[in-house]
Amino acid sequence: MSRDDEKTAPAPPRQGPQRLADLMRKAMSQARARPSAGLAQLESDWMQREVELQQAEAAERARHEAAQVAAWPLHLKLCHAPPEAVDALTGDTVLETAALRAARHVLQEGLRTLLLSGGTGVGKTAGACHLFRSAVRYETRTGQRLPEWDASAGLFVRWSRLKRISDYEAEDRQLLHRATHARVLVLDDVGGLPGEELGPRHRELLEELVDRRDRPGMVTAYTTNLSVQRKEAGPSDFATHVGARVVSRMSRQGTFHLADCGNRDLRRGAKP
Repeated sequence: MSRDDEKTAPAPPRQGPQRLADLMRKAMSQARARPSAGLAQLESDWMQREVELQQAEAAERARHEAAQVAAWPLHLKLCHAPPEAVDALTGDTVLETAALRAARHVLQEGLRTLLLSGGTGVGKTAGACHLFRSAVRYETRTGQRLPEWDASAGLFVRWSRLKRISDYEAEDRQLLHRATHARVLVLDDVGGLPGEELGPRHRELLEELVDRRDRPGMVTAYTTNLSVQRKEAGPSDFATHVGARVVSRMSRQGTFHLADCGNRDLRRGAKP
């Protein structure tokens, strides 16, 4: 046989383990190209079960969300939100106010602090109470982590109430402890007359509260009737009232949002 014939002659078939491996690869390739009826049915059943599982999970999430909507008014009450805020935040049509938009912004951006200023009736309290949607814990249902509201994680308290606390009353100490440690706190109506300053005791109390709540995982809303707009010759009325230290802790870059909600009294038919 010539050298040219040697080059064109077919290679001898593989023997032993190599031959067996070639046959197995060929069989698997043919099975993928033309699956048997049993394999096709198995794959169809598996895909159907996947679809049914996804539908069941979607239905469970929908039921959970509906239950959350129904429980929202009770959740607000358990956080001690005032009745007017509960009414304003429930029902088919919730009034879209500057305060509510500000609260939504804080939740969406994951910020720590919201400061709402404005006159009486502009919706500051209701907007601040919207933050109670952050007071949640997580439970596993059908393999999914679904949020459940935890009323112990949210607290509404008026500043006038905190100013009256006594170190000698167990109930007052408990209230201050909860205000300091609650995941979501609404401190309502931190204000006074323009130009008025907090006394040393109340300023120290507010400084301590703000300091302790300035940490990741906590959300705090403060409402005030005082202006938060800086004046040309000095600080804002709010900064003058509470002091520079409080303002600096509230307004750390990237952690806070403030909103001036104006003076239109929505209770008298004014448009937000």
